[in-house]
Amino acid sequence: MKDIQSSFSEYFSNKRIQQTPYYLIQLLTFNMIVVVTLTIVLLYNLGFNRQKDHLIELVETQAVMINIVAQQELRLHKNISAEMKKKLAEKIIQKISTAHYQYASLGKTGEFTLGKRENDKIQFLIKQRHFNINKPASIPWNSKLGEPMRRALNGIKGADVTFDYRGTVVLAAYEPIKELEWGLVAKMDLSEVRAPYIEAAQYALGITLLLAFAGSLFFWYFLHPLVQNIEDSRHFSSMLITNSTAGLALCSLKGNLIDANSSFLNLIGFTSDEIKRINYFSLISDSFLAREKKHLTLLVKNGNVAPYETLYVSKSGKHTCVKVSGNIVSIKGKPYLWLSVDSIQDYKEREAELLLSDAVFHNTSEVIFITDASENIIKVNEAFTHVTGFEFEDVVGKNPKVFKSGIHDSQFYDEMFHAIHILGRWRGEIWNKRKDGTVYPSLQSISAIHDDAGRLIRYVAILTDITIQKAYEEQLLIDSHHDSLTGLPNRLFLNQILNQTLARAQRSQKIFVLFFIDLNLFKEVNDTYGHETGDILLKTVALRLQENIRSDDFAARFGGDEFTILFESINNKNDAINVAKNLIEKVAQSFYVNDIKFTPSISIGIAFYPEHGTDAATLLKCADQAMYFAKHHTEEHYSLFN
Repeated sequence: MKDIQSSFSEYFSNKRIQQTPYYLIQLLTFNMIVVVTLTIVLLYNLGFNRQKDHLIELVETQAVMINIVAQQELRLHKNISAEMKKKLAEKIIQKISTAHYQYASLGKTGEFTLGKRENDKIQFLIKQRHFNINKPASIPWNSKLGEPMRRALNGIKGADVTFDYRGTVVLAAYEPIKELEWGLVAKMDLSEVRAPYIEAAQYALGITLLLAFAGSLFFWYFLHPLVQNIEDSRHFSSMLITNSTAGLALCSLKGNLIDANSSFLNLIGFTSDEIKRINYFSLISDSFLAREKKHLTLLVKNGNVAPYETLYVSKSGKHTCVKVSGNIVSIKGKPYLWLSVDSIQDYKEREAELLLSDAVFHNTSEVIFITDASENIIKVNEAFTHVTGFEFEDVVGKNPKVFKSGIHDSQFYDEMFHAIHILGRWRGEIWNKRKDGTVYPSLQSISAIHDDAGRLIRYVAILTDITIQKAYEEQLLIDSHHDSLTGLPNRLFLNQILNQTLARAQRSQKIFVLFFIDLNLFKEVNDTYGHETGDILLKTVALRLQENIRSDDFAARFGGDEFTILFESINNKNDAINVAKNLIEKVAQSFYVNDIKFTPSISIGIAFYPEHGTDAATLLKCADQAMYFAKHHTEEHYSLFN
C-alpha cells in the first residue's frame, strides 16, 4: 500500500497539513511587521526631510536677518577701522543673541550657533545651549567636531547629518554670512529627530506582536480543528485502505496492476511485488473474461461501474467468486482504475445451502413452522397446510396457541416452555387442533434459535402427525390386554387392574369383591360339538356377563373357560350373593347353534378384600377355591370363600 499512499501524498501531506496553522501565523506576523516597518520608515523619512527643510528655512531666515542687520550697521559706519569693525560685530551679535537664545521650533536639543575662524580655531560667537558656561567656546579647526560650522565658514550652504561641537550626531543646516565672514548653523540632535519614530516603532511593534498573538489565537481556534479534521480524515482514509476487509486495487486503464491492499493480495495469492508484473485480466477465469472486459469498458466510459459478480483465479489455481465495483480516479492528472473487490465465495456456498434447505423445508413430509422471538408465526411449509388444514394466510402473525387442543393443562405448557428457555429445545407428544376443529396427536420438537450475539431471534417447530401410529399403538395395547375371542380383558390386564384396585382400596380403606367364574360342561361341548361351537358358547357367556354388570365393574377372561369380575361397588355379602344369582340366571338362557339348543351354566366363587386377602394372588386363590366348591358341592353354583 506504500505506492497508493504516496500517490495521494500530494493531496494529503501529513507534515504540511499539521503545520499549516503555524505557517499562516508566521506569515501573518511577518506581513504585519513588514508593513509596520515600511510605514515607520516612510514616516521617518518624511519627518526627517520635513525637519531638515525646517532647519534650512530657519538658517536661511536667520542668515537674511543677520545680513540685513550687518548691512545697515556697515552703511552707517563706512570706512571704519578693524577695531571699530570688531566692536560693530559685537553690537550686531548683541542684537541677535536674544532671538537666538529662545530656540524657537528647535525642540529640547536644537540651537542656533554663530561662529568665525580665528587662526586654527573655530570661535563660537554666541553662547552654546549645551555648555554650562557664559562665554562661547571654541574648537580646533582640524577637529572632527563642529563640521556644520566648518562647512559654513568655508562658504558652503546646505544640510546634513554630522557631528556638532560636542561630538554628538546632529541634523544641521548651515549657511555662510559672507558680509561678516561668519558661519550660521541651526541644528538638532539626531536622537531627538528619531525619538518620536523610535517610540512609535516600539508602540507599533508591541501592537503588532499583540495583534499577531491575537491573530494566532484566531487562526488556531478556527483553523486547527479544520486541519485536525483533514488530518483525521486523511489518516482514517489511509487506515480504511490498509485495513479494509474489501480488496482494493489500483491499475492502469490497460489493466496493469500498480498497487493493492493486503485483502486483495490475500484474495489472489500474490505479493505486492508480484502484482506489478501481472495484468488484472490474468486473474479472471476464462469463462468470465469477455464479460469482465465489457464491464471495465463501461467503467472507463462512464467513470464508474455498479457492483457485478465475476470469478477470480488465484496464484494457486483456486477459484473464488467475487463482487467488483470501480471508479476512475485521477492521480497527478493521469486516470487510473480504482477497484473494490469483495469475496462472496462464502455467500455463494451459503446461498447453495439455503436453496437446499429451502427445498428440504418445502418438500419434507413433516410439518414445519417458524416464529419470531415474540412467538408469532412468520413461515410455514407445504406439509403444514396438508396436515393442519390452515393456509399460511390463516396463521401468519399469530401465536401457535391457535393450535391448542384443550387436552393439555397449563402445567404441561409451562414445563414445555421452561425446557425451551433453559435447554433451548423441547421434544414430546402433544395434541393439536386442526382448522376443522378435530384434534390429533403429534410428535413435536421446538428449538430456540439465537444469533451470534446470543440474542433469541426465532423458534422452529417440527411436528409429525402420529394419528395412525397412535391408533396402531392403541390397537396393540388392546390386543395385548384383551382376549382375541371374547374381546374381554385378558389375565395381564386383569392383574394390572386388580393391583390398581388394591392400591385404591388400601388408601381409602374400602371393600371390594372378586368373582371367579367357571363355565360348566365346557369340555363336553368342545368334545361333542367341536371347538367352533365351544368358541360360540364362550363368546355368548362373555357377552352376557358384560351386559349384566355396570360400566365401572371390570370383567375379564382369565383363561380357557374361566372368567373374573371385579365389583368395587359391592361391600357386603348379601349384595354379592344377589349379583351372583342374577348372573347365573342371565347366563342360563338357552340359545341355538346349528339347530342345537344350548343352555349355559356357570359356577361362581366369591372372595372379599380385605377379609379373604390383601394381595392379588391371595384373592384369586380364595375366589378360585370358592368357585371349585360351588361347582362340585352346591346346587346353587355360587359360594363365598370359607
